[in-house]
Amino acid sequence: MDGVVKVIREDKRLALVEVWGHKLGGIYADGKLSGGKWRELLKSLNKADCLVGDWNAHNQAWDPLNEDDTRGKDMEEWMVDKGFEIGGEYDGPTWERIVNGRRQQSRIDLFISRGPKNWLKVKSDKFLSDHWAITAEIDWIGKLEEVVGEKIDWDILQGELEMAEEEEEKRDFHWYDELEGNTPYEKLKLLRQAYCSTMRITEKSKRWWDEELSEQWKITRDARRGKGSNRSLDQVARIKRWKTEKDKMRTLVRDK
Repeated sequence: MDGVVKVIREDKRLALVEVWGHKLGGIYADGKLSGGKWRELLKSLNKADCLVGDWNAHNQAWDPLNEDDTRGKDMEEWMVDKGFEIGGEYDGPTWERIVNGRRQQSRIDLFISRGPKNWLKVKSDKFLSDHWAITAEIDWIGKLEEVVGEKIDWDILQGELEMAEEEEEKRDFHWYDELEGNTPYEKLKLLRQAYCSTMRITEKSKRWWDEELSEQWKITRDARRGKGSNRSLDQVARIKRWKTEKDKMRTLVRDK
C-alpha cells in the first residue's frame, strides 16, 4: 500500500487521509464549537470526498426527533453548497443516553459523501457506547468519459408539422409528399436528422444543480422553518405552504 494511503491531517477532531485519489475522513465535532469556529471547521472539510463521525449537530433533514439548532442549520447549508449527501435512509437514532431517568435520543452520527458514486450498503450497529457505529460501502464511479448522444427538438418538429397540416388543407396534396427522400424510410430518416442535435457531456459540462434549484431549496427550507413571509401564517397554512414548495422542488429536480 506504499504510496496509496496518504495522511493529510490528524488531530483530536479529525483524521483525514487520501486513498486512491479520494479524501476520506473521520470526525468528532466537539459540541462546544459554535459560531465562527464551527463554520471554520466545516470550511476546512470543503475538499473532502467522504466523512463519517459524530457531528453533534441537529437538523430535521437528518434528525427528525429534535429541533434544528444553529450548528445543524449551518451544516445543512454547507452540505448543500458543497454537494454532500447523507448515505442511507433514516432508520432511527445513532445516539442514546438516559438522563435523570429519561431516555434521550438523536441522530448526530452521519456518513456523508459527494461526487459520483453508488451507495451499496449503509448500516448502523449498537455497541456498548452511547453511539451507534456506522459502516458504509461505496462504489466510486470512475472519471467521466465523454458521452455523446442525440436529442430531437420535438417542440419545433411538432410546430412544423402543424403548419404543414394547415397548408395541406389549403392545397390538394399530402404534406409528407414534399419531404426529402425517395422512400418512406428515407423521408422519416431525413426528417429526424433535420431536427436532431448532437449532445456531448464531458467533465466540463454544466452540472444539473443550478441557481434555480438553490433558490427553490432556500424557499422550501424557509417555508418549513416558518421564516420570512411565512411568519404571519398559522401552523396549518405553514404546513400547506411547505408541502407546496416541496412539491415544486421535487418537480424541479426531476426536470433537471
